[in-house]
Amino acid sequence: MVTLSELKEIKKLVGILAPRTLPNLAYVTLEDLRLTNVRDGGVREDAVITADVRYPPPPVLPLGAENAHGEVEMLGDVEATHWYAEVDGITWHFVTTGDPGNEPLVMVHGFPESWYTFHNQMRDLSDQFYCIAVDTLGNGQSDKRLDLDYRYSAIASALAKLLDALGIEQLNLAGHDRGSVISDHLLNVEGLEQRVQRYVRMQQSANEPHGDPKPPHALFASPWFPLLMRWTGFPRLAYAASAYRVEGIAADVLARLDHECKFAGVAEASPRQFDTTSLEQELEDRHTFLFARMTMPVLFLQGRHDPGQHPEEYDRTPEFVPNGRVRFIDGNHFFQLGAADEATTAMRAFLSEPPRP
Repeated sequence: MVTLSELKEIKKLVGILAPRTLPNLAYVTLEDLRLTNVRDGGVREDAVITADVRYPPPPVLPLGAENAHGEVEMLGDVEATHWYAEVDGITWHFVTTGDPGNEPLVMVHGFPESWYTFHNQMRDLSDQFYCIAVDTLGNGQSDKRLDLDYRYSAIASALAKLLDALGIEQLNLAGHDRGSVISDHLLNVEGLEQRVQRYVRMQQSANEPHGDPKPPHALFASPWFPLLMRWTGFPRLAYAASAYRVEGIAADVLARLDHECKFAGVAEASPRQFDTTSLEQELEDRHTFLFARMTMPVLFLQGRHDPGQHPEEYDRTPEFVPNGRVRFIDGNHFFQLGAADEATTAMRAFLSEPPRP
């Protein structure tokens, strides 16, 4: 029997995903009526492999993997290279652009996302930075075993070991949505605070509680939520028609976002990050110890039109992070997609400033 608490969570989800606008008919096909379009994976035999295989391949690729180790795809006229790395028993998928000799910029995505959410920034910032966008555990083509530790602190610790294995010492850091929660905890990993030179913290609550409507985290953790994630129309509804839609999203970008959500295992593994967290606990963690780890310059970059994170909630944020500042982008929750140029310009300006004293 459904409890009153669960009914409230369902109401939240319906309120978030209910279409606020009619989807572009060019995006709607009969395929959307299918219950699922999850793919089993399998690496293509015709993959183009980079001549600079700078990282050793893992012995086995994760469930659902489709890109080959060292495979090159084009983001406009910029080469993006897919890699896998096994570190401490966990296999990661990540994508790089730019010169490995440049300052690293590590990007950590949110939910329900993958490295591709940063594809505009990966392309446009590659002239200045060595961009590294990871698929976090349970997402994309990274490890999705259900017996992994999906607490944010544990994901951050595992990510730190990946950075060590890749030889990344000093770095710039950017997180979006749940990726900011992971990035906050990354700063709390021993030794990482001093290695992060600048931190772009995107679309996540700070010193104030999350505003209304609050995301239904308890529902995300429920046993039936993977059914919704497997549904063919889920990404199209979320990204093109819901309260969190990307205004004017291109059909090819929407198709790729759908593709990235439907690797085998994502629907089951990705929601596990909500099993052991709550907005209240995350707020307490920030005030108790995570804000204290933000000793580097921090840019709190927010979408002005996010329905649940309101500009006034960030009025006092710099009081809690001495080297922090707040800037608003004229966009919604996924502004790195919907207001890509403005987001990239803001990131470049901040990341070009002198690092920590």
